[in-house]
Amino acid sequence: MANPFMIASAFFSVVGTLQTGRAEARRQAAIASQQEQNKKVEQLRALQEHNARLDSFDRFISTTNAVAAINNRSQSDRSIAALKRAGRDKSMQQIDRARTQSLFTQSRMQFAANDARFAGQLARQRALTGAASSIATMGYRMQQVTPTSD
Repeated sequence: MANPFMIASAFFSVVGTLQTGRAEARRQAAIASQQEQNKKVEQLRALQEHNARLDSFDRFISTTNAVAAINNRSQSDRSIAALKRAGRDKSMQQIDRARTQSLFTQSRMQFAANDARFAGQLARQRALTGAASSIATMGYRMQQVTPTSD
């Protein structure tokens, strides 16, 4: 007859292993969710920063136009046009640099979310393997202590 303590031990081992795997999978899912939320916040921050840069450039153009008007300079004046062109080029460089940095940050956050999801799946698989191993070990031990009838 099977030893009830060995059966109970194997049962608790299996249940504990599966619960640990599920808990780790839930924890990793929460991490993935947080990383995706961080990515969305980064997208919003990048959009706000982009809009602020465009507003700044618009103010620069307005100020340049006002200075040209005060000084009785034509909008086609080469120095005014050069100032506007330099301001536009600098603004475009800043916008491109910020966009690149934001996309890099977002991709890191997405990678972290994907990595956390994978770790959760791995924890579930590890739990199932551990549970199967516990059952096999319990069967082997029971075979070792159970007398055979010859």
